[in-house]
Amino acid sequence: MQSCESSGDSADDPLSRGLRRRGQPRVVVIGAGLAGLAAARALLEQGFTDVTVLEASSHIGGRVQSVRLGHATFELGATWIHGSQGNPIYHLAEANGLLEETTDGERSVGRISFYSKNGVACYLTNRGRRIPKDVVEEFSDLYNEVYNLTQEFFQHGKPVNAESQNSVGVFTREEVRNRIRDDPDDPEATKRLKLAMIQQYLKVESCESSSHSIDEVSLSAFGEWTEIPGAHHIIPSGFMRVVELLAEGIPAHVIQLGKPVRCIHWDQASSRPRGPEIELRGEERYGHVLSGWICGEEALVMEKCDDEAVAEICTEMLRQFTGGPCVQVICAWPCSHLLGNPNIPKPRRILRSAWGSNPYFRGSYSYTQVGSSGADVEKLAKPLPYTESSKTAHGSSTKQQPGHLLSSKCPERSLDPSRGSIKPMQVLFSGEATHRKYYSTTHGALLSGQREAARLIEMYRDLFQQGP
Repeated sequence: MQSCESSGDSADDPLSRGLRRRGQPRVVVIGAGLAGLAAARALLEQGFTDVTVLEASSHIGGRVQSVRLGHATFELGATWIHGSQGNPIYHLAEANGLLEETTDGERSVGRISFYSKNGVACYLTNRGRRIPKDVVEEFSDLYNEVYNLTQEFFQHGKPVNAESQNSVGVFTREEVRNRIRDDPDDPEATKRLKLAMIQQYLKVESCESSSHSIDEVSLSAFGEWTEIPGAHHIIPSGFMRVVELLAEGIPAHVIQLGKPVRCIHWDQASSRPRGPEIELRGEERYGHVLSGWICGEEALVMEKCDDEAVAEICTEMLRQFTGGPCVQVICAWPCSHLLGNPNIPKPRRILRSAWGSNPYFRGSYSYTQVGSSGADVEKLAKPLPYTESSKTAHGSSTKQQPGHLLSSKCPERSLDPSRGSIKPMQVLFSGEATHRKYYSTTHGALLSGQREAARLIEMYRDLFQQGP
């Protein structure tokens, strides 16, 4: 994994000597998410003092948003620490005691399931009939076998046939359908049930990829995302605690909230910030909480509805699938308490995310779209101006824009082309969407921020080595 290595405070170090004698370069970090905070902290630790972090919203954290209701903490953004062995987010949380109260239900060794380990998870048909557990398990095993096949195209260089359209969704749907239809042991009724379950599983896959549809995710690049070994963890006190730990090493005056950047003149390294007004509401106390996921185009439709409409639609659906015609659904609690109960009350309050319509994010996290590859991610991560002498980035491919920008103004003496000095970088890009192996993760975001800070540190060390 990449990290920002410390050069120490030795007087013989060109960077330390240059920062003292030749004046501080001005660095602006745009965005106080995990990438931006990691970059700012790494620069400050290396002796850069003229660092400013501009954050558009009223709080730090980016797509980390923990909300406290009563005695419980709910995540509207980043939720899981994906893997433990060598994961900088995990080690930061572990070292500060954030995982001491993590329960077995908040830890997953295999692929993460959206469904609760407490109670009995069950599938229901559109007439409210429960699908037998053994049928669900058989289908789940089959689906996971096909899922593993989707990883092999990138990992083993297998060619993608034209029928799959290089789409994870198209390939998975057809492969699962063919295996179900060719099974000689299943009666037709069982086959129909299993065929009906395909779309539900693909919808969950779409949620995990944060795509409008799993059909949009590239099959040839699907296996490039790299899983860190070890269990996945939830932080009981909230993922914001990780953000707060990162921010502890940054002086308060460095971070400026409510400063959205509307334009970056990268040839001059200037910006024009302007602040919005945001109203914050107080905390309330609640009893039972029902948590659900909406993804894809449906999520964007939901974000356009007001809370009353969302409450009514969700309540209607719950009543339907537990007592009348409905779409198939998964219960994340003991279903025996709800089957046949059409009188489920409306929720007292709706708490929901709106990453798709948030003007500073326009989505939750990145994925590799059909027609894209990891090489496109490296292009996203290239600094401006880019020359072959600039360090090569390691990032991720996505249709989402990179999450953060670092803009730096170099000392004028270093820009003299007659001296053959390195052409300085002015704008650098970080964020999980720029990490080729760890896109869509918090550790990918943190590492990308450290990566870009390391670029600047090395550039100034090289410039200062050239002498006055």
